[in-house]
Amino acid sequence: MDKSIAPTQALAIVAILMVPALLVAADNPWKSKPYQTWNAKDVQAIMTQSPWVQVTSMRRSWHPSPNATVVQPVQQEISGGVRSSPAVVGKVASNTGATEPSQQLNVYVYWYSSRLIRAASAREAVLRGTMDEPVAEKLAAAPQAEYQIVFRMDDMTPFADKGEGFYRQNAFLMMRRSKLKLPPSKVVYEHMGTTSEDVVFFFPKTAAGGTPTITSDETDVVFSCKIADQTVRADFKSKKMVDQFGPDL
Repeated sequence: MDKSIAPTQALAIVAILMVPALLVAADNPWKSKPYQTWNAKDVQAIMTQSPWVQVTSMRRSWHPSPNATVVQPVQQEISGGVRSSPAVVGKVASNTGATEPSQQLNVYVYWYSSRLIRAASAREAVLRGTMDEPVAEKLAAAPQAEYQIVFRMDDMTPFADKGEGFYRQNAFLMMRRSKLKLPPSKVVYEHMGTTSEDVVFFFPKTAAGGTPTITSDETDVVFSCKIADQTVRADFKSKKMVDQFGPDL
């Protein structure tokens, strides 16, 4: 008996295998429905699992600041959007030493200049009842003059110990194809109370000659930042950063 598979059978098998992948793609809220209809689960998926956010960890090699606390979800307005943070699980020691801090810290790196992340942040504010829909639409649609990378981790002590100038000199975007190494034009600390909650890195969209810093054929854009005695890297796959309207950086 001939046990070989005919081409039509092979295509049928491939089609069957592709169904789960297609269903997963269809479930991506940034491709399947407008942001005005996103629910809390959709927003959470975008802020934790989409190509616009990189989640990693790093080892704590410093003593936590006495003012450091467990970071709670908060909302902040910056550069045309409202930013909220996911819940974090790492514990930070109090000034009494009662709580032993985890040595592994959650690190979140967002491509915040994207319309998707800003829309998700604004949508979350609407779902929480802290923003009206017209305001959210205005903030989500606001054009961004520069690329913005938002950095947050459980314990922001290293940023309290070093100023914005230090991180401007010790962070960059690296384009994998063009080999361009792009330093930030500025670094801004976002504060809630006395502690630094988020650090925002701004990068120019065009070089001195007017050419784009991230070209259309770029595949990987790596954000790198030296923190204490370590270097945190987040590899953004720019070809995957596409929403219903096209490339979204």
